[in-house]
Amino acid sequence: MPFTSLPRGRRRALIGLGVALATVSAFGIYRAASGDAGSPPVNVTFVLGGGSKVKKAVGGSPQGTGLAIQGSFSGLAAAADGTVYLFTQEDQGMVMWKRATSGSTTRIPLTGVDNQTAEQTAVASDGSIYLATGDSLWKTGPDGKTTKLVDTKCDSPQPFVNASIDEFCTGQVMGVTITADGTVYFGDQTILGQHASYVHRISGDMVELVAGRPPQGNESLLRTNAAVKNGIDPPAGTKAKEVLVPDTWNSGWLASSASGIYWRTGPGIVRINADDTLTPLVGARDPDSISELKGPFDSIGSALDAEIGRGSISSSRGDLITLPDRSEIYYTDAHETHSPPFSSEYRWAGEKTATQKDFIDNLLGGKIIYQVNGKSIAPVIAGVQAIAASDNSLYIAAESESDSRTTGVLQVELPEMS
Repeated sequence: MPFTSLPRGRRRALIGLGVALATVSAFGIYRAASGDAGSPPVNVTFVLGGGSKVKKAVGGSPQGTGLAIQGSFSGLAAAADGTVYLFTQEDQGMVMWKRATSGSTTRIPLTGVDNQTAEQTAVASDGSIYLATGDSLWKTGPDGKTTKLVDTKCDSPQPFVNASIDEFCTGQVMGVTITADGTVYFGDQTILGQHASYVHRISGDMVELVAGRPPQGNESLLRTNAAVKNGIDPPAGTKAKEVLVPDTWNSGWLASSASGIYWRTGPGIVRINADDTLTPLVGARDPDSISELKGPFDSIGSALDAEIGRGSISSSRGDLITLPDRSEIYYTDAHETHSPPFSSEYRWAGEKTATQKDFIDNLLGGKIIYQVNGKSIAPVIAGVQAIAASDNSLYIAAESESDSRTTGVLQVELPEMS
């Protein structure tokens, strides 16, 4: 059974999914019927890709939803105003697709970078896009010219020491976010020797440590160590630079809001406050109290009790974003991937063209999105490769085996705010 809720040693299946896997028809996947039992499915709308036309040249027509975007997924970003950026890898190199709010779409070949996949992205006010690819932190200009900002190729990474950006070196860069004042924060880690995850900010030509510390001597990396536990569910007053985050494969993603910087720390998510203390958001306090998955946006318990599943070296990574206008936080759980057909409640509903239906019929496996709203946590949709957000909209990237290999971006219809 492919759906599970937030795990802790046992799997929980979405009610009725086993039957749905064998019986859901194409008609049932795409038309939301008012008589469906339980919660209605989530409506999605294509904003880029899913069409039938291939555009190889820069500029011109067709527009975003008329395109068949060939190539493998390499990253998704969204600006505050709703401009969407999709990165794909083609045979000739990496490409950035820019879809303006008007629907006008531009294909921009990238120079200076190739064969990279962004674990996380952030868009600056000048239209530059920052890509955290594991290999490094890259900056792509609106013209497609890309430069490497952070070095990950050195004999002895020391990310726990402030340094000039030219001298700074770490093991890998997993996350990036940009605050309202334009400050760039990135999440990084050392993966050889001293396993630990950190948060840094770029201040002028300096890289400054914001959160995390290295293990000391033979210090335990288990949650029985208070420094590790406090990186997941910190008590009030815990200093950001005093916690140890050793789960380097599952940590490092960032998101920003007026309240602070959110940091994925393995099984949990914490907020770094203005006074450099931590507040838990997803705290892994009592995972067994989290209920079976219900319908989309239906609460399954307290976010402080939820635990994010562990990914593996063969799985896709996680995502973390905020929707400032809605005061909501979204993340993906990458410990398993899920492929269609989904259950009646989790099908991708909404009006579709024939080519868009074919795209969804042939989706590749993807992650589940969860929403944290206040103190509550709820599943949203399954089968996505990545998420991004504007001030008030949630976007998802998807890959399909239709037409050999195509990639698309869709907007998720969110419930009205109460």
